[in-house]
Amino acid sequence: MLLVVCPDDATARWCAEPIDTGHPGWVLRPLVVGPGVLPVVTDAEEAARLPELAVLSALAHGESQPRVLDALYAALASAQDTEQAQLYADYVLAALPEAARKHLEELMATGTYEYQSDFARRYVEQGRAEGREEGRAEGEARAVLRVLAARRVEVSEEVRERVLGCTDPEVLDRWLERALTARTAHDLFTD
Repeated sequence: MLLVVCPDDATARWCAEPIDTGHPGWVLRPLVVGPGVLPVVTDAEEAARLPELAVLSALAHGESQPRVLDALYAALASAQDTEQAQLYADYVLAALPEAARKHLEELMATGTYEYQSDFARRYVEQGRAEGREEGRAEGEARAVLRVLAARRVEVSEEVRERVLGCTDPEVLDRWLERALTARTAHDLFTD
């Protein structure tokens, strides 16, 4: 199966032409997707449910209909799989014409897009809260290591990884207090 994604309808028509392979009875008929067959996805909830379709819609219609980019941004910002969302964003940003790319980049840079649906608002706020908690934990873990370093307490790679890998604020608070008087890095972990 050959799928061809085309940036415009003229190219899509050309790519849809059957290809005679030279093998008797075997003519390749590519599946072709172009702007003419792609829906205009402007609803953030639909974009979140079908992110691949939202990506294709953004590529096909993003230049003429900025609301498509708004919906895509909302879907990517609320995605559970952030790595996949980053890949989609990178792909779209690389392919969009300059004006549309700048619009999407501004949304992504400022993070000030006002979500229209409760669905997107809920997931974006949940992601922000989780990000704040992760940031606090990381900061506190680094503080534990800084205190030990300032006191010239030797820290093994194993201890460093354990401290940096901890996300429990109560445990990190306890370790930070212990770091003030610890003679060895392992004193952090003993009661």
